[in-house]
Amino acid sequence: MKTIYDVPIILRREIEALMVKPFIDAFEKELGHEKTYEIVKKVIFDIAFKEGQEYAELFGRNDLQAIRMQMEPWSSNGALNLAWSGDEKKHLCEDVLECQYVAMYERIGMKDLGAVLSCGRDEPFYKGMNSKIKMTRTRTLMQDGKCCDFVFDLEE
Repeated sequence: MKTIYDVPIILRREIEALMVKPFIDAFEKELGHEKTYEIVKKVIFDIAFKEGQEYAELFGRNDLQAIRMQMEPWSSNGALNLAWSGDEKKHLCEDVLECQYVAMYERIGMKDLGAVLSCGRDEPFYKGMNSKIKMTRTRTLMQDGKCCDFVFDLEE
């Protein structure tokens, strides 16, 4: 039986973005930019947290090695070019050197929303996987950084 997890994630993000953009625009006209984005961020947070829990269950683990496993569907079809370092037990670093999600959001004219709809999912996703995983990131390609510099620490 096929599930939503069988669809390439980059394709899911594009479909989701194109679906929600008219709603976001309509709410923005009624509520203003700040309130609309506050609501969108909250919804994305809740969705991502739940997805993190689902992935931990799907993989049967929620450690730092699960993060590497989880990145496979995110990077399928060349969507991400990743560089890894760290011991994968207590500390893991992931640099995203190239990101086709950025190109996709630019192509559909939604790069400003890409940071909310995609990058904004990361921290709550990993909290959903394991509340003891601390994710740190100081920059993203979506916001014109040289790379996305993820650092994951598994707290005791």
